[in-house]
Amino acid sequence: MANMSFDNMNRNQRFRPESCYGPPRPQRPPGPPPHPVYPCHPSCTTNVFCGCTGAIGPTGDPGPTGATGPTGFTGPTGPTGATGPTGNPGPTGATGPTGFTGPTGPTGATGPTGATGPTGATGPTGFTGPTGPTGATGPTGATGPTAILTGIQVQLAQGGGTTVADGANVMFDTFVNNSSPNIIYNALTGVFTINRSGNYYVSWWVNTDFAEEALSVAFSVQVAGGATVTASSPEPLITLQLGGQAMLSIGVAPATLSLVNTSGVNVGFATSAVQADLVILEVTS
Repeated sequence: MANMSFDNMNRNQRFRPESCYGPPRPQRPPGPPPHPVYPCHPSCTTNVFCGCTGAIGPTGDPGPTGATGPTGFTGPTGPTGATGPTGNPGPTGATGPTGFTGPTGPTGATGPTGATGPTGATGPTGFTGPTGPTGATGPTGATGPTAILTGIQVQLAQGGGTTVADGANVMFDTFVNNSSPNIIYNALTGVFTINRSGNYYVSWWVNTDFAEEALSVAFSVQVAGGATVTASSPEPLITLQLGGQAMLSIGVAPATLSLVNTSGVNVGFATSAVQADLVILEVTS
């Protein structure tokens, strides 16, 4: 009887929804049932005697949150995401320390020449360099005009101990040379006549011994109407050989000249062999 009920129950379960009977229960040992067992109807929801599982009750209130479990293992790194948009530039950072000087670069191309600057101050004179070699001899120049010296020379050789008055001509009495036809001497007047214009050089000297009360003596070459060239002795010196020279340019001929005592007093000649000498040279070419 019991076996038949069990079989009937199994057979009826094939026609019930799964939610009505649930998973199979473990079988109890056979025995008298506590109450009659009736077949379960497919629409049974309240028959407590059919052995069916009742409908699922309403969901209860959520229980309290349990404690956080331990952190799990880190998963593998995901793929790199796409690059985001460039952000706005940040503020300029502080200047870093100066780096080491790099190697010198190659020399650049020469730039254009600048404008000439102002002339600088003249520097000090340098040391004189060594003398250079003698240069080659230059060509011989043209032959210049030949200078011809002619003239006259006279002396006073017989006037020792005599005097010459102040303002008087020295009276030369001896011809030493008379080579110029353009110069004539008059021994009676002591006057020389030059008959040709040109350049003439006059040189003379006299030996004096006294000059009355004067402290010096003086003699002059005088050209009539022209130049006077004087030579005098220092004071107090009257005994000496006094000499002088004159370079005369005669522009108009004839011209006359003489050697004159211009001491202001009478002057005595010395008793030497020659008391006076005069030379006139004519320079011609």
